[in-house]
Amino acid sequence: MDSTLIGVTLLSLAMAAALSVIVWRMLRDERARSAARVAALSALAAAPEVTQARDLPLRQAPATVGALFVEPVQPSPWGNRFAVMAGIALVAASAVLFALAASGTKTSARGTSAPAAVNAPVPSPGLELLSLRDARQADSLTITGLVHNPRGGTPLSRVSVTAYTFDDKGSFLASGRALIDVTAFAPGDESPFVVTVPVTGTVARYRIGFRGEDGSVIAHIDKRHPSPIAANW
Repeated sequence: MDSTLIGVTLLSLAMAAALSVIVWRMLRDERARSAARVAALSALAAAPEVTQARDLPLRQAPATVGALFVEPVQPSPWGNRFAVMAGIALVAASAVLFALAASGTKTSARGTSAPAAVNAPVPSPGLELLSLRDARQADSLTITGLVHNPRGGTPLSRVSVTAYTFDDKGSFLASGRALIDVTAFAPGDESPFVVTVPVTGTVARYRIGFRGEDGSVIAHIDKRHPSPIAANW
């Protein structure tokens, strides 16, 4: 793209230089012709007038006779013409450069967007919840389970599990959070977990979710047979 713009710019400069040379030669020839006409008329005006002495008396020609035959110097129109031609050449060169720049920008945008689509990261299949159990105490609910990182997943570390409890009307009661047992959770690994929720009310259902070390939500797939009380997201 840069080499094309440089080539077009050099071509425009060469065209402008050629036009300048042509206009300069035309102006020089026009001035030469004008000078030749002035010289010829001056020579004719300076030539002695042949008359017969017996018919007309000789009189001295006025000093301004030569000036009567001098062609007044007219300003050359090529100055304005040269300005017009130079303006047209500059406008044409600017239009060509603008079109090339716009075409290069579109091509570059298409070229950069295609690799981004090809190299887009493939979403992780998420964790797999293999089992889930709960045990009720007077002041808490303990939830145990087993989670699996599939072979197509990504390596994880310090994954935490959070449990949310709700009553029979769907109102939130309390939540608990704990780390799964396996700290470095590689693809293909399984890890048990235990999370305790401090709650005294009647728990109708609960939900669990997983988060990474940075706090981002980790999707999971339910691979178990859900019990009447348990639900997950």
